[in-house]
Amino acid sequence: MQDIETGADNKADLLDLNDLRIFTYVAALYSFSAAAEELGISKSSVSRSLVRLEALMGTQLLNRTTRKVKLTRAGNVLKDRGVEIMKRIGETIGYVGGLGLAPHGQLTICVAADAGLEEHIQQTVLPGFLERYDKVRIVLRFVTQKAELRAESVDVAVSSGPTHPLGSSRFVTMSRWLCASPAYLDRRGPIATPEDLDKHDIIAVDDHETHVTPGLGTLAALDFFQDPHPRLNTNDMAGARSLAIRGLGVVCLPEHLCKTGVQRGELVRLLPDLALRPLDLQVSYPSKRSAAPSVKAFAELLRASLISVSSLPASDDGGALQGPTAIAEP
Repeated sequence: MQDIETGADNKADLLDLNDLRIFTYVAALYSFSAAAEELGISKSSVSRSLVRLEALMGTQLLNRTTRKVKLTRAGNVLKDRGVEIMKRIGETIGYVGGLGLAPHGQLTICVAADAGLEEHIQQTVLPGFLERYDKVRIVLRFVTQKAELRAESVDVAVSSGPTHPLGSSRFVTMSRWLCASPAYLDRRGPIATPEDLDKHDIIAVDDHETHVTPGLGTLAALDFFQDPHPRLNTNDMAGARSLAIRGLGVVCLPEHLCKTGVQRGELVRLLPDLALRPLDLQVSYPSKRSAAPSVKAFAELLRASLISVSSLPASDDGGALQGPTAIAEP
């Protein structure tokens, strides 16, 4: 019995936690390719890692076929325990790293460009955060590739759309508004019903969520919207708002990007009762430092700032507003 326990202890000493982590991704996604993409490594690296782990365990963990990976009985056991082990390791690192410490050190933030948060973070969130936490250094990146959101050097990753990184959780869901400038409406006529949109110039925002041609963004999901050729098509949400303010057409944007324009009278909110697909934001913590003081402080401040946007009235006569839904704690 003692020899068996000694052998198990020796194997534990030899276990590479990175191999276990890679296995949990393969087991969760049932695919070597998908795991490699999520982790930002090559498929061959995933394969070598699994070979080492099976050799160490002395048993087969996966049944490999040409199309899919299936777990053996031993693989299913290791998957459940491996996920829990990696979770506890991440929590421990974050907890110990933050014991008795105020936010300090480097904080790396990575945000999906199609979340439309560039302006909000840089002009609203960061100034107050940096003033309050003078010992924190910020590395901020707005990215178009989902793989960059999964880099292990990233402390806070905010994503949007249907392809969120594995392990992310819902952060906040923002309403989208349909807007145009008063000058545009005076020139082209009012928009009283959804069918009126077909008679107007559309500024399409290709936010990579709908993946439809020709990139009409959320408007393409509306059954009554027939115009296949927007007047303008851009992937720059702030730019689309500026174009709408200049009177070049109707735009559909997340609430945090257009609410101030409505309050100032630069934009008019159109068809407030129209059900538009909201902007779903999710958050993940690739560096496993979710419990670190600087990480928690930034996530909480960003969340609170987005909630505050939705809690403010758009105008004295604005329509019913839909605020963000519940969010996950970091």
